[in-house]
Amino acid sequence: MKKLSILKIVLVSLLITVGSASVKSQGAYVSANLGFGFPMSSQDIEGFMNETSGSNSTTREQIFMSFGKGFNFGGTFGYMFNKNVGAELGISYLMGGKTKAIYDYSGGKTDYSFSGKMLRFVPALVVTAGSDGLNPYARFGFVIGKASLKQDFEDNDDGDVMIGKLKYSGGMSFGVNAAVGVMFAFGDKMSFFAELNSVNMSYSPKKAEYTELTYNGEDMLPDLTTSVKEVEFVDEVTTSSTPPPDSEPHKELKHKMPFGSIGINFGVIFHL
Repeated sequence: MKKLSILKIVLVSLLITVGSASVKSQGAYVSANLGFGFPMSSQDIEGFMNETSGSNSTTREQIFMSFGKGFNFGGTFGYMFNKNVGAELGISYLMGGKTKAIYDYSGGKTDYSFSGKMLRFVPALVVTAGSDGLNPYARFGFVIGKASLKQDFEDNDDGDVMIGKLKYSGGMSFGVNAAVGVMFAFGDKMSFFAELNSVNMSYSPKKAEYTELTYNGEDMLPDLTTSVKEVEFVDEVTTSSTPPPDSEPHKELKHKMPFGSIGINFGVIFHL
């Protein structure tokens, strides 16, 4: 009985502390957050699909994907000009989840996977209700990202195994970010928050290259010419009867990869 009374006193004290807490009406703050994004504005990537090839027929299944799906974490520095309006600069890192595909053919199978990652800078405007305790807010900003993509495959052809890894890199990407959420004050110096966050952007790599290629465990990269091992993505490609030199990367037209997402972030704010 005595333990129960002590517990009641602790809970009541905690509620009084939280209830009387207020978000600072203005001033600087820093925050840390963790979240997960689900794919948004997905699209098909040329050649990336499920395919089953038999003796008399072939079945293909289109895969729609966005590299924006996956876990993200980051931090923010912000400043509230008054209790309703502020500005902030956020930095986050996206660890994109894999999207998989299978090519099943007579005598063998190829497993594919595609994933991305991105370092994102987000300058934004913040608007809050300015309420004590429970404080709804909205955030609108731009996203500047530096990304890379990884494409892996493993082909097992009647016991002969080829494994390859390609990396897409180079270039910057730009997009927009919007979020709505609620902050919950816990004392004068700290708040917790939860938000629904969306990112709309795409990424166009400048180059791609094999980082690994083995056949039955033997390294094949030293035997590849530069034109086979590397790809340069350009705005315009001119074909000619004279093939390009093997010492130069193969050229292909640029294409955009989707990085849109919608998800939930959780975090803590420290008022300075």
